[in-house]
Amino acid sequence: MTVLVAGIAIIVTLLLGGLTVTIEHIFVDRERAQAAADAGALAAAAEASPYGTGSAEEVARSFAEANGAALVSCSCQDPSSIVVTTSIGSVTARSHAVFDAALMAPARGAAYDPGRLDPRVAAAVERLLDAARGRVHVVSGYRSPARQARLWAAALRKYGSPEAADDWVAPPGHSMHERGLAVDLGGDLALARRLVQTMGLPLHRPLPNEPWHFELIGARGGAGD
Repeated sequence: MTVLVAGIAIIVTLLLGGLTVTIEHIFVDRERAQAAADAGALAAAAEASPYGTGSAEEVARSFAEANGAALVSCSCQDPSSIVVTTSIGSVTARSHAVFDAALMAPARGAAYDPGRLDPRVAAAVERLLDAARGRVHVVSGYRSPARQARLWAAALRKYGSPEAADDWVAPPGHSMHERGLAVDLGGDLALARRLVQTMGLPLHRPLPNEPWHFELIGARGGAGD
């Protein structure tokens, strides 16, 4: 009887030992799968933005595989909310990347010449900049037809069709920037919006996907960014 009990004890010990190893592997796989999902979601969010390459799913897959996981799915249609699911063996993980669209403003450096803007826009922007005390700046103001044409050509290459490109860049001859009636602002866009409202400036943001784009109220007639 003693020998039998000892044998059972050894078997139970071995089983528990195997169970412990299995549980440890599951925890490790879960951590790795989650890390892969997090990395894939962040990378996909950057690629899905207007200033990425647009290859969000491919990038998510690449980051998942680099972390030893497989990409199960990537909900990449909405650039403001990316959901990536990855797996390692039988373990799956999901990550949701959300970012502030205000942080997607164009890179600073475009020439700003208030003299080329409509006087009403120029005056409003100057008042806004003075009140912001350096927390808001102009990224892009007036654009020449040649500059708008270059932006349109780049958007066509990136998005693949005029319909998709028009969501982000207006075709030449249709931009409010070409008419001096719009500016793109950078910096604290929430502050810029509040100042426009509290100071009663004749500016508004007609494009929900471009929180940096401000233009003269009442000037829109089918024109875009």
